[in-house]
Amino acid sequence: MRTTTTARRRATKAGTKTGAKMGTKLFATVALVASAAAVAGIGTFGAYTDTTTADVSVGSAKVSVLMNDNDAGIHVDAKGMVPGDKVVFPVSVKRETGSAELGDLTLQTTITNQNALTDALRLTVDSCTKPWTVSGASVTCSGTTTNVSTDGGLVGNGATSAWGQTSAWVPTLNTNVPVYLRATLTLPSSAGNNTAGLTTGITWTLTGTQRTAKTTVVTP
Repeated sequence: MRTTTTARRRATKAGTKTGAKMGTKLFATVALVASAAAVAGIGTFGAYTDTTTADVSVGSAKVSVLMNDNDAGIHVDAKGMVPGDKVVFPVSVKRETGSAELGDLTLQTTITNQNALTDALRLTVDSCTKPWTVSGASVTCSGTTTNVSTDGGLVGNGATSAWGQTSAWVPTLNTNVPVYLRATLTLPSSAGNNTAGLTTGITWTLTGTQRTAKTTVVTP
């Protein structure tokens, strides 16, 4: 009986210890789950959001100067001249639609095969407030005529050329109004035999330069 009682007491004590251990383990497990739930709940709060945008459309301009509405320029055939002959041709200079405004306009003269004929030839340039009218062998102005140069030499650049100070055309071109010119190429009657049978080429190149850069304030 004592033995049995002792065994039962031991069993009871053992059970009590085991129960205590199980209780501790169970409590620890519950505490761990509760902590994980608390951490998981941190990011579950809702928030209102909104977005807006700003976009800018950007485009660059170009500089384009046309001669007789042609970006590639013009060609004048003045072959077979004899002393006293004149070759007259109208030239319009304008800024192409959409071109940036000009800050300057310069002229460069290039001579091919310069010789006595080149030196003898003379150029007279006149401007008109309206397009020149071509009728047969005459080129006339129905507006106001202004002389740019008279019997100027072909060799020369900028203001030293027979085309005069081309930069003076810039204000007119920037108002989208063409500059109307009439050029008269003359082989003077005084040209000697040393000009006979020769050929020469003259290229006048107009170069437009963009206006001065500026800052533009835009209110969206």
